[in-house]
Amino acid sequence: MFRNFDPSNNKKYHIMTTFTTSYEQEFTVDYASSLPSGYGHRKINVEIVSDCGSRKTFSHSTSNMPDFDEANDLEGREKYEALFGLVENSLEGEISEWIFELENQ
Repeated sequence: MFRNFDPSNNKKYHIMTTFTTSYEQEFTVDYASSLPSGYGHRKINVEIVSDCGSRKTFSHSTSNMPDFDEANDLEGREKYEALFGLVENSLEGEISEWIFELENQ
């Protein structure tokens, strides 16, 4: 599970949030979008930026339509981070592995 150590309660200017994996690897969510992937399912695409500036898009599906609807009603960075929140637990291993590979190149 990711830990957000830079929460922003400022509704007017939402600062990019830094997330940390369980292995203490830092990253940010640059962009997120969704596509239908079957009845009652949405494929969430999330562009992650590592602390060294590398980018990669990760994808996972969700069937949590009530939370998806709430996230989809938001705008900008808040929306991207809410969409990421729907799939973050499913993506942690992939993100951690990618950051580990970047750090050991």
